[in-house]
Amino acid sequence: MVFNSKLAIAGFAIFSIIFGSGNIVFPLIVGKMYPDYYFWASLGWVISAVLVTFLGCYVAVLYEGDNTKLLKPMGKYVSFAVMLVIMILTGPLGAMARSVNVSCDCIKTVFPSMNDVAFKALYCLLMTAMAWNPGKLVDLVGRIFTPLKFGGVIGVVILALYFKDPNMPVSEIHTSASSALGNGLAMGYQTMDMLTAFMIMGTICSYIRNAMKNTGQTDINSASVTVFCIAGTILTVVYASLIYLASQYSPMLQNTENAALFPKITELALGASGAWFVAIVISVCCLATNIALTTVFSGYLQNDICRNKVDSKPLILITGTMTFGSSLIGFDKLCAIMGQVLTYLYPALMLFLIVQWIRYYRVNRS
Repeated sequence: MVFNSKLAIAGFAIFSIIFGSGNIVFPLIVGKMYPDYYFWASLGWVISAVLVTFLGCYVAVLYEGDNTKLLKPMGKYVSFAVMLVIMILTGPLGAMARSVNVSCDCIKTVFPSMNDVAFKALYCLLMTAMAWNPGKLVDLVGRIFTPLKFGGVIGVVILALYFKDPNMPVSEIHTSASSALGNGLAMGYQTMDMLTAFMIMGTICSYIRNAMKNTGQTDINSASVTVFCIAGTILTVVYASLIYLASQYSPMLQNTENAALFPKITELALGASGAWFVAIVISVCCLATNIALTTVFSGYLQNDICRNKVDSKPLILITGTMTFGSSLIGFDKLCAIMGQVLTYLYPALMLFLIVQWIRYYRVNRS
């Protein structure tokens, strides 16, 4: 395993890009559901949301971050259809719109009179403006957003656990370890992190290659392992912390909307000012992910759909507009629609990646 500061920044950037709305909300849902078996829920979650994700990232690196090469065995039309579905799910019609809704719902818990449509419009406008110059995307996300995300989330978790009411009612939920493990696995798919990896690996591979210059490093596969270990470790710590936190506050969360779980926990522990802080942290988390996905989705439109016949700027505007329109559907409806597709797509894609991994090493050994 190789290491330098730029590889660390790439690892931080992957964490920030991946860690969006679903990565905050769904671990809390799992912790709320399994207060007595949070360890098993965390184990299932880490397997599907971390290990599977970085398996996908590593296989993508083996194929040079080029989805055309990776998906080639599917055939031209099937691979195009698969990439289109992935882009839709992780782009403005799916995960990006979901992130806008989570940000809106969190801010609304502390500012109930806020106009939803106006907030979403301003949020998408800011997202579009920050994606306008994608050249320094990895550095921007790695240096600025990662400290805000990681420090903000872990800081709130520590404070919420420290100030937890000792007289909080005991949870009356009765489950089992096998149920917690199984649902942790299933809920981990909802983050769609492996699909996000497909979108960002071209950018990450380019950054890793640049980071290796003038260091004497030549093996991008080894360098990528370093990057993925950094990102995976951060993700595991944050996920386990969120699941444990929700398990400790489970009795007080049963009637709380899913998108508002984190602000609710913070309000219970720290009061209204704490809820404001966490609402802002979540909004920043979602914004960082959406900036990256805006750049990638608009790039997909430019390269694969428009065949480089259209400039990127109008496509960034189109991406922001599509995200705003989709966000009006609402968080729960978006999750229901996306969940139906993921039930079939995720296992099939995971199996395909394993086959491609084996095929790569067979070809390179012969």
